[in-house]
Amino acid sequence: MKPQYAVIDIGSNSVRLMLGAEENGRTVSLQKTRCTTRLAMGLNETHRLRADRMAESVQAIEAFKRTADRLQVPVIAYATSAVRDAENRDEFLTEVLDKTGLSVLVLSGEEEGRYAYLAATGGTGTVFDIGGGSFQAVSSDFALSFPCGCVRAKEQCDASDPKELERVLFAWLDEQTNLPEHVPAPVYGVGGTISTIGALLAGLTEYDVHRLADITPHKLDGLIQLLAAIPEPKRMQMPLLKKRGDVILQGATILRYQMVRTHTDVVHPSDRDGSEGIADAVFLKQERL
Repeated sequence: MKPQYAVIDIGSNSVRLMLGAEENGRTVSLQKTRCTTRLAMGLNETHRLRADRMAESVQAIEAFKRTADRLQVPVIAYATSAVRDAENRDEFLTEVLDKTGLSVLVLSGEEEGRYAYLAATGGTGTVFDIGGGSFQAVSSDFALSFPCGCVRAKEQCDASDPKELERVLFAWLDEQTNLPEHVPAPVYGVGGTISTIGALLAGLTEYDVHRLADITPHKLDGLIQLLAAIPEPKRMQMPLLKKRGDVILQGATILRYQMVRTHTDVVHPSDRDGSEGIADAVFLKQERL
């Protein structure tokens, strides 16, 4: 199957390219490519995007736009937490437009969560979406978004001790969020944090979307303990954690918080996320923006 369109996701931790095609009325991802740029770095403190993080992100967007142009497919770019929250977001958006010709769609937190929900669940159950700058919890009844992603959590607590991470981050999250006590099952999880946890729990050394393990509180606690015992430089050398080893403990603690506060017994990792949701909306007209 040949790519029919492309989506560039400008996230808080990474910029991603999805090449997609229509199958049975829905978008199928043929390839996803990621470039970790940490656009949200320092945003908690300054409320502004750093010049070096913007430059690296623009370079990634330029490269992905060239790929789409070479394949002669239409492309849409959208941005999430880091861009929508930054005081200097217009500077970044203008730079992207000047360098690539792309007018970036900046999603609200609720829109970000809703597109991930539709892609991952098809409209039933709940989705947890953990990104670099924010996390979402979405069902058919609610769409919640909070500025508490793994990159921001790293700046909030740079500890590696699980008890210290839980103490600091749970208190921070309690101040920032208001999750319901229960959410509709089944619960799906999207984003790099959750998919990576699913791959690690499955014992994978290379990412395989078809072999992600379900996540239970017991398994998650064990993985957090295991990863915490590995020094950060060594975590960064692990194949699945080369671009995420320094924030995986914070991301896993956010997921643990979500599961504890909502009394969720199992999260099913899904590789379908907001990129497929946006593609369905824009190219297949499945949902209006």
